[in-house]
Amino acid sequence: MGFLDITNAISADLESGLNRAEIFKKYVRASPAEATKFAYCIASIPTAALRKKYLKLNGLLLVLLVSYAALTVLAELPIDLTKPTVFILLRTLVPIIFAYFVFHFHGGVYRLITLWCLFDLVEDLLLTGAPTLTAALKLLSLFFIIFLSWFISRKVFPNLKIFGPKQDDGGRYLL
Repeated sequence: MGFLDITNAISADLESGLNRAEIFKKYVRASPAEATKFAYCIASIPTAALRKKYLKLNGLLLVLLVSYAALTVLAELPIDLTKPTVFILLRTLVPIIFAYFVFHFHGGVYRLITLWCLFDLVEDLLLTGAPTLTAALKLLSLFFIIFLSWFISRKVFPNLKIFGPKQDDGGRYLL
């Protein structure tokens, strides 16, 4: 079973009224070797109350990610096709992919957004010579993206690390 199938099944179980611990036990009984995957999927789904509370901030993050992708292209204009353009494509498509997961409120992506944008921010600060309006808007949007993605990840998905679910001192997954 893939992540999408597991996430959809867990979402249906949550909507039917099962709590997270019961859902985890149900799936681990069926496949004990994939306990980490199940814990990750459960922790990546926000509660209905948190989803509603942070929906506007999440929408703002979505708009900022799409805007940042557009600003990345604008900052590179005119594009010299005699030089490698794969990095322009990468720096444009990754925020769009992040925006897709932000739209679906998937918890696993918010910390990755923070890391990606921190690296991008450092690169932009080191490489930007005379800042243009586009470069300044890009930097400003990066600051807001970093703050919002970090804030949402801390508030809505406290049981996730960068690459997996958190565990308590006894080794049990926090759901």
